[in-house]
Parts: sequence; C-alpha cells; structure tokens
Amino acid sequence: MMRRLRRFLQLTGEAADARALTDGEWAELSEGLGEALKSAGAAPRIAPRPHPAAWLAASWMGSAPIMAIGRTIWWPGARPSFAGSPDMAILQHELQHLLDYAEGALSIGRYLMFPSNWRYGYRLSADTQWRRLGAEQRASVAEDLWRSERAADDERARLLRKLTPWARPRA
Repeated sequence: MMRRLRRFLQLTGEAADARALTDGEWAELSEGLGEALKSAGAAPRIAPRPHPAAWLAASWMGSAPIMAIGRTIWWPGARPSFAGSPDMAILQHELQHLLDYAEGALSIGRYLMFPSNWRYGYRLSADTQWRRLGAEQRASVAEDLWRSERAADDERARLLRKLTPWARPRA
C-alpha cells in the first residue's frame, strides 16, 4: 500500500495513451473555457483508463472514478469523442480542474489537504464568489453552466456566467 501511495504522489498526470480534445469537443465547450485553457498553457489530454491511484477512491466509491490530475483526465472507458454527448458536461467539469492546475490554483497536495475541495454542492446566488468555492464546487459550476446553456435556462446560465471568471456570453 505504501508503494501505491508513493507512486500516486509522484505522478504528474501524464499518460502515454492519452488523446487530445477533438475539434468537436473544443467547439462544444461553454464560451470562454477553451480560451482560458489555452491562455493558461493547458494542453488537455484524456486517458481512456483509470488513474493508477484510482484504487484508493474506488475502495469507498465502488468503482474507479474519473480523475483530473495535471493536464490529464483519467476517464475509464473514455469515448474517442464526447462531442454531441451529454457527457460533455462532465468533460467541462474535468477541464475546469485542468484549468485550476494550469493556473496554479490546484495541486494534488492542495486538493488532498483541504476538505473544502471535496464538496460538490454550492449555493448559487448573486452573492456567490468564485474565490470562496472549493475545487469540486468550481468544477460543478462549470458543469452546470454547460447544462444550463443547453436547457435554455437563461436566468441560471446568466448567474453562472457572472460567477465564472472565464465565461463569456454565448455567441
């Protein structure tokens, strides 16, 4: 077990079998996210298998979760493209994590050390502040923005865009 933990802490999030985002995936992101990723120097990759340390999370979750570390999204059974799929919302969630890594707002250690990063739920109001949200909450906002835009929930999408630093009005 210590060897696995040591290996987990040494990983940078790279995977030889990872693929880049497809043109369709880039095109379906909420306005501003692709630009923010590129500006931060993020080069998102998707590995179609679990992260080597997924066994740890699987021990209490029941299965290997999707994990975003460094610049790689470790997605067991990932499709060749998520474009045109409702899974684009999850992809956008994971891309927010990669953006946080690229901007220096997140690291493996910071994620693990601060339980506020583990909470997904958030309260959306005009007073909600991005800087007060944990890593999973920020990613959930990004995911909810994608869903709201496609559900034509204009008021919720407006609030989410106002909250999210990279978000732009839809063209």
